[in-house]
Amino acid sequence: MPDVRGTIEYLQDLELYETEKPYWCFLPPKKGFDPDKERVDNLEFEDHNVAISDIRGLEGDVSLENYGFQVLSHDTEIPAFTAADAVEAYKRETEQLLMEALGATHVKCYDLRLRKNIVFQRTEFDLNNPLHTEGPARGAHNAPQVINRYLSQPEKDAFLRIGYRVRIVNTWRSLLPVLEDQPLALCDSRSVGETDLMAADRLVPDRVGEVYYLKFNPKHQWYWLSTQKRSEPYAFVMFDTKAGTHARFCPHVSFKNPLAGAKVPPRESVETRSVVITKES
Repeated sequence: MPDVRGTIEYLQDLELYETEKPYWCFLPPKKGFDPDKERVDNLEFEDHNVAISDIRGLEGDVSLENYGFQVLSHDTEIPAFTAADAVEAYKRETEQLLMEALGATHVKCYDLRLRKNIVFQRTEFDLNNPLHTEGPARGAHNAPQVINRYLSQPEKDAFLRIGYRVRIVNTWRSLLPVLEDQPLALCDSRSVGETDLMAADRLVPDRVGEVYYLKFNPKHQWYWLSTQKRSEPYAFVMFDTKAGTHARFCPHVSFKNPLAGAKVPPRESVETRSVVITKES
């Protein structure tokens, strides 16, 4: 198993954040605005070189329940994301995948993000464009509760009660046959302390959301999947209504693969975010 050492980007533990909450502002399209050049946040990161263990060969032991993530085996029927209907088809496919993999009663895939590891030359940033492609996300992070926004009132009445477990589960898939450039690293939930996570506001034109960034702790245990195939998507948990000692979140971030050759194709990936509801006995 090719365990590696790689650089993980953490949020700095700054005195600033004692009086000013971390934030990231997503501005609507505007002529002359370049989100790659203009500062729209107060996030300051720092790099730490850490050991990253390979999941390859451990897939049967690594699960959503104990680590906060797992590797699924699934061939997508969506060959490329060149039209908006492909985005909707992939969301429906993801819902079916999570229904089967997690034994869910109800799944709602509410968001999809396309990413490519290149420098973008653009003057507009439109979050309403379903084919909008971003670079890799910065900073090890974890998303909070968004359940109330994406469940209808009848769904809330049916599922937000005793006997049902509600989770936010992400999937992440390479769009290349084999991924070598900028793979995703996932942090074992059991190695993260309560004070390691810092809440940050994420502002978009119609609402204010919240995400948690990870501060450095040498106890963190990181994992990756070497030579990850298109048919090996990750599933990882962002939020869980069920109390207990099981994994309820999974910080994650991409890193530069020290084993990748100089001419490997840039990483292309698709990730989804879903509300997953299971009936508890």
